[in-house]
Amino acid sequence: RAVVTGLARAVNKDIDRCGEAVKHAERPRIHTFVSTSPIHLAHQMRKSEDEVIEIITATVGQARNLVDDVEWSAMDATRTPIDYVCRCVEAAIRTGATTINLPDTVGYALPADIDKMFSTVGRLLRDRAVLSAHCHNDLGMAVANSIAAVQAGARQVECTINGIGERAGNASLEEIVMTLEVRGDALA
Repeated sequence: RAVVTGLARAVNKDIDRCGEAVKHAERPRIHTFVSTSPIHLAHQMRKSEDEVIEIITATVGQARNLVDDVEWSAMDATRTPIDYVCRCVEAAIRTGATTINLPDTVGYALPADIDKMFSTVGRLLRDRAVLSAHCHNDLGMAVANSIAAVQAGARQVECTINGIGERAGNASLEEIVMTLEVRGDALA
């Protein structure tokens, strides 16, 4: 029942390579991502908001032509104005994304920030796609932020064993599982 996923930058050749890598899987997925925050657009991408929307439309569409299950991530979502996050999400959904991931890419957010963003995007999505969280631990908030995302409607949490991950780490699988198990009554 496992979903085999290839992760690709929003770059045509990366998406094609992912499609090749997962094409024989029983349940293949391509996960593509692009930066959305003003600081990333200005200094990393050197693109306008409209140009990034065009990139989302093109690359999610390309991935959707290769597999039925496409995840799209708004890199640095927590530092992106919510109205722009929503525009990006709409573009991704319109071109075939089945999962929307809102990463706290630099570990910047607090649980209240996560709640607000996931609640807002969840209302926009309704049941059109699965909402997913991907939290980094730079401020030691990855598990708390992941739980806040679940409380606000996330149905997928991207995490790691023992919190090992990029930079300061990511949300710890075992801590999330135990929080859901022990405090499930408060999280239902």
